Amino acid sequence: MIEMLGIKIPLRKTTILPVLSFTLSSYFLINFIFYLQYADYTGLVEFLLIGAPFIGRAITPITYPFLMTKMDIERIAYLSLGNMAILDIVEFFMTSNTLVLIPLRVATGILFGLATSAAVELATQSRSKIIVGMTMGGWALGWILAALISFLVGKMILIASSFSLVFFFLIKRSNTDKRLFSYPGNIGIAFSWKALLIFLLGFEPAYILQLTPSLLGESNAIEETIIAYSISFIAYIILPAIRNIRITSLLSSLIIGILGFASFITLKVWILIPFTVLGLGLNSLLPIIIRSMKVEVTKIGPSMNLASLSGFLIPSLVGIGDIEINSAILTLISSISLGAIIYKNLKITT
Repeated sequence: MIEMLGIKIPLRKTTILPVLSFTLSSYFLINFIFYLQYADYTGLVEFLLIGAPFIGRAITPITYPFLMTKMDIERIAYLSLGNMAILDIVEFFMTSNTLVLIPLRVATGILFGLATSAAVELATQSRSKIIVGMTMGGWALGWILAALISFLVGKMILIASSFSLVFFFLIKRSNTDKRLFSYPGNIGIAFSWKALLIFLLGFEPAYILQLTPSLLGESNAIEETIIAYSISFIAYIILPAIRNIRITSLLSSLIIGILGFASFITLKVWILIPFTVLGLGLNSLLPIIIRSMKVEVTKIGPSMNLASLSGFLIPSLVGIGDIEINSAILTLISSISLGAIIYKNLKITT
């Protein structure tokens, strides 16, 4: 048991649940990317199916505060994960019907937004940088899980998601004390412009990396994913543990910009791996940076998911012209901009 805001709650709800929720929801969001190699869609349809969930995620600032007035945060996480499993199974049997598949992908994005917002808020309330880092590391774990299951079961990856139906049995046991969270009875739009900007710039490496499977080819992409995303989870834990977040963030942003530029210009796996590790690891610092800028904790998760619109826009924008050069330039500019904001807004001692 640990004590938060004077209320004692089980340790699993501040460590295991946030990490599990972010990891499995990331898996559900990503596994369709691996499934696409077994389908026969046009390039436009593939883009729509990959990008559709990011539109759903952007609805989180509206859906999340509404649900928080109706149920506890633990139930939101369980319901989201269980329903994402159902959507995966339905998608498997609807793969030939694009008109049905796209709304299903949007719904997956909505549920992803709910699950990750709950995870980030619960982790941030714990006031532990390590827990926040491990929770954000769920994105890397989700990629690893998707790659491994794809390797093991192939096109049945969507059916394999049925294991998460078990979360429906946990719903009645959810009883997180609502006094931990500050949602009133009225419903509003929960997000912060400061947080939105930080997430937009900080998540650019994660979203631009969606292009690597098509740029590297299937075998190289799976190899790079398993190696880089495994190491990145360690970075998710180590970076928040460093005392001076300002210096850590500034140096990380600069190195990410340089590595990202070199990665997309050369498409060398040995450069992409450290870029992936550091580019994803920096995500663990974003909620901490935003919290240091005095943003309300209840607005961090929804702002994070609203920023996911860039996950839909980035692949389309860099695809206008030379993908490699555009990706390299965008990554460099985003990293420099993020560093400038951190330098200006965080105190030297932070």
